[in-house]
Amino acid sequence: MLRYASDEAELARMGVQAKQWSCLHCGRIGTLNAHGFLRGVAENLPGKDALRGRRFFCSNRGHRPGCGRTTSVLLAQVLRCASVRTGSFWRFCEGRLSGLSILAAWEKVRCVFSLESAYRWWRRWRKAEPAVRTQLFRGREPPGGMAEAIACVYGVVDPLAAFQAREQRVWPGFAS
Repeated sequence: MLRYASDEAELARMGVQAKQWSCLHCGRIGTLNAHGFLRGVAENLPGKDALRGRRFFCSNRGHRPGCGRTTSVLLAQVLRCASVRTGSFWRFCEGRLSGLSILAAWEKVRCVFSLESAYRWWRRWRKAEPAVRTQLFRGREPPGGMAEAIACVYGVVDPLAAFQAREQRVWPGFAS
């Protein structure tokens, strides 16, 4: 079972194929049901909910052998435990890594969140930087800087979403 879907169409296909997967918790096959959507704050449309992912329920109702727990599959453009999407967060970090101040990088992104959010997300980036370096370079400094190396490995449009879709794990620093 995947942890990230690259787009909403793949998320819909996963809902149809759920019975073919084994539960991550109990390992039984044929007990998973598409159980609802995960919604959260829309980054660009205040007051609107945005699709973040889908829940899957391992059914133990009736005489079914499931464990009764749910599993979530997120869109790759969603950072776990954060309201900002990967594209905006990457543009902010790219500006910051190019030498802009936090305020200048945040204003460049034109995000609806407060400046305090920018400081909080930059602390998360700095905390996760050793894990990213290890993932990409195995302990040596990238030849050209961190932003160029990440873009080289995972693409230039939205490398954080590409990382989550390809590696099927959360971007470092957003695991809790």
